[in-house]
Amino acid sequence: MSESIESLQKQIMVQKKVIMGYEKVLKLNERELSNADEIIKMYETIMSYSSQELKNAHETVKATDIVATISREELLAAIGRIRELEVQNKKLREESMRFNPNE
Repeated sequence: MSESIESLQKQIMVQKKVIMGYEKVLKLNERELSNADEIIKMYETIMSYSSQELKNAHETVKATDIVATISREELLAAIGRIRELEVQNKKLREESMRFNPNE
């Protein structure tokens, strides 16, 4: 009988060691999951920041295009006005050439 008690005690000790091993593995898994959760949150933050930066860059490009278009329109308007003034000046020169004070 003492052999069966000793055998049972050994089995209990082995089972305790197995249970303790499983507990260690579970604790390690919990920590790993916690780390993975933190990593995921960090990636989400990075993605959110990158997304916002991309939106800002896109808006900057759009704003630059708008400014370039406005500048182009203003430049074309200025060139048009210069042409108008040159035509007026040409007419004024022609008129002054026709002016003869002795007539």
